[in-house]
Amino acid sequence: MYKLKQENTKVEIEITIDAKEWEEGVCQVYESNKGRFNVTGFRKGHAPRKVIEKEYGDTVFFEDTVELFFNKTIGDVLKEHPNLEPVAMPTTQFDSFTAEGGLKMKIFYDIVPDFQLCKYKGVTIPVHSAEVSEHDVKHEINHLLEEHASFETVDRAIKVGDSALIDFTGFIDGKEFEGGKAENYPLEIGSHSFIDTFEDQLVGHKKGETVDVNVTFPENYGAPEFAGKKALFKVVVREVREKHLPQLDDKFISNATEFETVEEYRKDLTAHIQTMKANEQDSEFEYNMRNYLLENTNIDIPEAMIENSVRHDINHLKEALASYGLTPEDYLKQTGGGTLEDYANRIRENSVRAIKSRYVYRKLIDENKIEVSKQELDAVTAAATNEDEILRKENELLIKKLFAFLKENNKLEILPEEECDCCK
Repeated sequence: MYKLKQENTKVEIEITIDAKEWEEGVCQVYESNKGRFNVTGFRKGHAPRKVIEKEYGDTVFFEDTVELFFNKTIGDVLKEHPNLEPVAMPTTQFDSFTAEGGLKMKIFYDIVPDFQLCKYKGVTIPVHSAEVSEHDVKHEINHLLEEHASFETVDRAIKVGDSALIDFTGFIDGKEFEGGKAENYPLEIGSHSFIDTFEDQLVGHKKGETVDVNVTFPENYGAPEFAGKKALFKVVVREVREKHLPQLDDKFISNATEFETVEEYRKDLTAHIQTMKANEQDSEFEYNMRNYLLENTNIDIPEAMIENSVRHDINHLKEALASYGLTPEDYLKQTGGGTLEDYANRIRENSVRAIKSRYVYRKLIDENKIEVSKQELDAVTAAATNEDEILRKENELLIKKLFAFLKENNKLEILPEEECDCCK
């Protein structure tokens, strides 16, 4: 049915379909497309093929038949030679497509050039420990205690850890700005929920005092009009509240959780943290291993492939914004994202990494004969409703097994944990 030629990054596929196969293809296209035609005297979708051809022309189904054999051939080639994936839309050359002569055509396209994988066994990949420490348990217990904290109004100066009830008004260049004003706002001192040293400057002040708080907005602040600017906040302290954490005992645990004792709670909490940290380590390993592979494997990605990927992402953005009546240019202007060209340059790097990842993973999977068994696939696709979903699940399983293989065959450098202030 087809002959395949490859020279470096150039692929040529010669398709030859005889008259019998061509007729079978036309019949298939007729059955799939007959519902598109309106023919007088027949219900839509029930007109015989000969009647449609007489009404619309003998070659009415030819273009779709060519597409049928084109797609089937490309699919057959990629099934046998997955490394021959086109990087851009193929071009075609026709010798004939007639009922008597069948179809004779050639397909031409470029592929990603062959490449050598970097060393991927016995390398050292940094990750954080998956072991549960006493610090981990204390950290989570502290969160529970904080959620059930009580506050008592006190007649003294503000300390770190207190909650201060404040009024504030913000000024930039001497002018009050929108969104910089609030009354009776509860602010936990030391939470770092406000910018710069705002909270620190309230320490030592009492109820009824007015404080001038001088801060600078971060350069990467979410609202571009404030980024990097100095601001003055006029703050009035309305109330000082001292925080009290509950006592960690069986009574508290039985009231605050589904468990009856501290021991039961700690045991369940430890198991939960263990699962969470194991998943986090797997994710961290995958991220760092991927970076290692991409940084140390040289692949010359064709420019056409990168441009197609960037164009696809931009078109996706256009479609998503269209429902809101926005253009990409409007959206980027409102969010401080620069021009559409700036956006394209930003996603270009992501496109290159995604393309490289796909080819590196495929080569690793092939080289190490990593496969998904029928039983494994059936277990995760029982509820799948279409072929695309099954293929996606199969690919996810392959990638999961690939990284399990890589983790088993490389060394882990355990990074030191950082303790938070609340658990020291």
